[in-house]
Amino acid sequence: MKGTLAWRVGAGLLAALAGLAALGAGHWAARRAERLAARRSAQSAAAYLAVVTPTLPGSSVYDLPRLLAVAHGITSLPGWAGSIEVFHGTAPLIRARAAPLPAATFVELRDREVSLPYQRAILAPFKDHDDWNVVGAVAVRRDGVALAMLGVWEYVILALLAVTGALAVRLPRGGTTACVLAALLAGMSGYRQVAVASRKATDQWLGRARALVEDAGVRVPPRAVNATLPGMRAVVAEGEVVTTDSGPIAIRRVEIAGVPRAETRARFARSRWLALRVLPDEVGIGGWRVLCLAIALLGPAAAVLMGWLARARANPRARRETLTAWVFLSPAALHLAVFAFMPIAFAAYLSFHRWSPIDPVKPFVGLDNFTALARDPLVWISLRNTLLYSLHVPVAMAIALGLALALQRQSRGAKIARTVFFLPYVSSVVAIALVWQWMYNADFGLLNYLLSIVGLAPVDWLGSPRTALVAVMIVSIWVQVGYQMVVFLAGLQSIPQVYQDAARVDGASAWQRFRHVTLPLLRPVTLFVLVTGVITSFQVFTLIYVLTDGGPLHATDVLVYRIYQMAWEFLQFGGASALSLVLLILLLGATWVQFRMLGRRVDYA
Repeated sequence: MKGTLAWRVGAGLLAALAGLAALGAGHWAARRAERLAARRSAQSAAAYLAVVTPTLPGSSVYDLPRLLAVAHGITSLPGWAGSIEVFHGTAPLIRARAAPLPAATFVELRDREVSLPYQRAILAPFKDHDDWNVVGAVAVRRDGVALAMLGVWEYVILALLAVTGALAVRLPRGGTTACVLAALLAGMSGYRQVAVASRKATDQWLGRARALVEDAGVRVPPRAVNATLPGMRAVVAEGEVVTTDSGPIAIRRVEIAGVPRAETRARFARSRWLALRVLPDEVGIGGWRVLCLAIALLGPAAAVLMGWLARARANPRARRETLTAWVFLSPAALHLAVFAFMPIAFAAYLSFHRWSPIDPVKPFVGLDNFTALARDPLVWISLRNTLLYSLHVPVAMAIALGLALALQRQSRGAKIARTVFFLPYVSSVVAIALVWQWMYNADFGLLNYLLSIVGLAPVDWLGSPRTALVAVMIVSIWVQVGYQMVVFLAGLQSIPQVYQDAARVDGASAWQRFRHVTLPLLRPVTLFVLVTGVITSFQVFTLIYVLTDGGPLHATDVLVYRIYQMAWEFLQFGGASALSLVLLILLLGATWVQFRMLGRRVDYA
């Protein structure tokens, strides 16, 4: 059904507004990179002034005429013209007719000793030669980094979003697809602003730091070159300064010990070269890509909603029912989005990065984490152990089905027995594991005591690689049997008694009735128990952690325990996330196979 003109116009406007918001988010992040470049430049200039400006004899107070000359000299350096001002106290030194620094701002700068915004600039504190008191400030203007928010290309994208958003109301399939593509363009355009500004911010600051270092090498006396090197490290405070050989001064991206760096070389004095290195700002901006795309995709979602509302006008009752249903579903949908889909998306993002909470460098590594998993023998051992451990599921199912058949009567004793078998499933897993750890103890455990009664040698249940995994499987069977028994009981009680009576009339024995009547009718229940059992077995962690801690000799090292160790013991969150995705794929594959094998519909069960 064609939407009215008003609905199409509204959908187009909403799609364009979402694209504009994505571009605005990218522009805001680009301005943030611009502010960061100005702050770093101001701090570097303040450190440079403290190094090269001489002091009055016997004092930490700067020689004011020399400070004035050095401050004016900065404006002749590459990249600094017109973008810097130096204050001594509140008095400007470079542009004498400029407005003085407000007294309140200077007091705040002196008290807090941190960078502050000032008009279109960033102020950095300028301290005395002893690095004790703040005696002035360096202001660097924020310019030359961020792109214009809306260029010709951005206007074209917004127009496409408006057109395709309106088209999504009239042609739901093709229009929505076109609107999604236009939204992706808007999101990537917003992210492009962040990427370009971050790279330019790094290059701008590093180029200014190189100019300061080279100028300092010219100004300091030859005998003071070595003493000045620590000051050069202060000029590049957020980076590193390394003595090196001569080389190109052009800023380039290099990788040192697996860590990306932006590097340039500066000639310090006549015979010494320094390499200035810093972590590029563009390394940590991957989250902005996700954010810009997510904001832009709100446009197609709004267009789809407007199209549905336009089509639902012809049937108000269906519209009210659908809206009511979504109102009731929204809490569950929000819960799934926040606690399921978002963590999965974040894990997918981490799996393509070398991510550690103690390392500020989180570079994109592509498929390196997955390649490392394929080469790690412990991952293959944990996969093997997980597959072996999952073999306890059919054993537990067989026991549970037998108990369900034996306890399906409604007698008091049967009800008490069901409760007893179900209790382990609702008990604390840690408490159960501790009890079984005592029972498995090689010296005074209950199981070895029973073996000694019949004359058998004690067994080191949890300390031997040959028995540890089997011991954990026994505990899992003991825990899961009660739950599976209850599910099978529900399935048995749902089978109409008329089928059993008809089989008896035909002369079928008890086994034949079970084989040809009960078991086929239990197929849906069997499928459910098998799928949930396998999924649970692939996620086992607490029993392994308490009983064996993955040992002995990695005999019980399963996939989830390997993920835990990689993430929280080795702090390799990228590799752990990659292994989590592998586990997700394995579970999806195992579930699909089980549905294919046992998922035939049984309408009469």
